[in-house]
Amino acid sequence: MNTFDIILLSIGLGADVLSVCAAIGVRWHGPRQILRLSCHMGLFQFGMPLIGYLVGQQLAGALADFGRYIAAALVAAIGVKMLIEALRNRPGELDEAIDTAVEHALHMHPEDPTHGRSIIILSIATSLDALVAGFSLGIHDANIWSASAVIGLAAALMAIIGVLLGRFIGKALGRPAEFIGAGVLIALAVKFLFWA
Repeated sequence: MNTFDIILLSIGLGADVLSVCAAIGVRWHGPRQILRLSCHMGLFQFGMPLIGYLVGQQLAGALADFGRYIAAALVAAIGVKMLIEALRNRPGELDEAIDTAVEHALHMHPEDPTHGRSIIILSIATSLDALVAGFSLGIHDANIWSASAVIGLAAALMAIIGVLLGRFIGKALGRPAEFIGAGVLIALAVKFLFWA
């Protein structure tokens, strides 16, 4: 497997990262969110091929068969959660302040998907393909360390581009962009399920 093949593989594996980060960037696009998303996505996309390579070819078939279902379920869960949060929100600073006061009173804090459990779930869901790719990199006798580094760097860059793209879409469309973001995640889950 040559350098060009690895770059193409990196772009293919990073497409899900771009889509997920664009959906998240509609609402959460601050410097901290960008940093967390790019670091997590890059790290998971770097590590998963290594794990796939080390675990061995025997498990590749099982993970390829079930990986898309796991990824679909995880991304769909985050998408539905984002959709519910978008439905709860009302536009405007006053309405947002009212929502925040009610949420604090009920001890329900809106959860930013760029930290905690959500970012781990998203990072795993978007990097399951990279895990299986690690098996094939071993078969093609590629340098796993350099290939994983390229895959990780591409994912980190695509995460940044995705968030910035989502932010632009969010500013252009306003509140409907949150529904679009949730819809993208749910559509991505369906893609995982039927078009692996």
